[in-house]
Amino acid sequence: MTNHPETTFTFLNGRKVNRIGYGAMRLTGQPRNFGPYADWQGGIDLLRRARDLGIDHIDTARAYGPHENEKLIADALLNEDGSYGDMFIASKGGVEKSATSLTRDTSAHTMKRHLEDSLASLRTDKIDLYYVHAPDGVTPISESVAALEKMRQAGKIDMIGLSNVSRAQVEEALMVAPIAAVQNRYSPADERDDALEELIDRLNEQGIAFVPHGPLGAKPMRQGATVEPGDALRTLLARAPNVLVIPGTTTIAHLEDNANVLAA
Repeated sequence: MTNHPETTFTFLNGRKVNRIGYGAMRLTGQPRNFGPYADWQGGIDLLRRARDLGIDHIDTARAYGPHENEKLIADALLNEDGSYGDMFIASKGGVEKSATSLTRDTSAHTMKRHLEDSLASLRTDKIDLYYVHAPDGVTPISESVAALEKMRQAGKIDMIGLSNVSRAQVEEALMVAPIAAVQNRYSPADERDDALEELIDRLNEQGIAFVPHGPLGAKPMRQGATVEPGDALRTLLARAPNVLVIPGTTTIAHLEDNANVLAA
């Protein structure tokens, strides 16, 4: 290994994960990531292959389906004892999706309800990492995070994350509770964003994971990577030790190629 000697990341609470994870959003009905995945057993097979390859960080959200992606993950990865074992499951709340619309609601009441929904869909008592999916523009991020902090103290999540946020929102959230990860769009295919680069550096200083979505240049509502996966993953992993990459794919061959980047 040359550009990225560290193959794992350690969260602030001591939990370690492989730096290449799997973003499961595409394992839903298409287009628009709505409804159940058409090849349910194929999705189960892919998720189990990811586990076999050492990919232990699976990223999902209540909005993916909605619910369907979390249910698929449970069918694929939940052990007979009702646990996910060494698998690290991250999900998100605060986005409502229908067949034709997508709205944001990160009020305290909705964040609590969405987390309970995610717990039910994942068939677990605790989720490793739960994000505020995207601020709604009305609710202060501090209010959304305070709601999740109450759930964390109640033992329903281990860590809190933020997605699609600014540096100012991260700083506001940190006044309320520890933040373990930030997930914003970030890809070598995108135009350089100096504010985002500064945010990544700041997160690195604080030991907070940065988990890019769309790392291969794909858009949330459209399939198709725009950059070569191997080069993109190596570039992102070399960006900083706190950068974790979660490319999504619906083929086992592509999954294996992505996982092999860490062994190259």
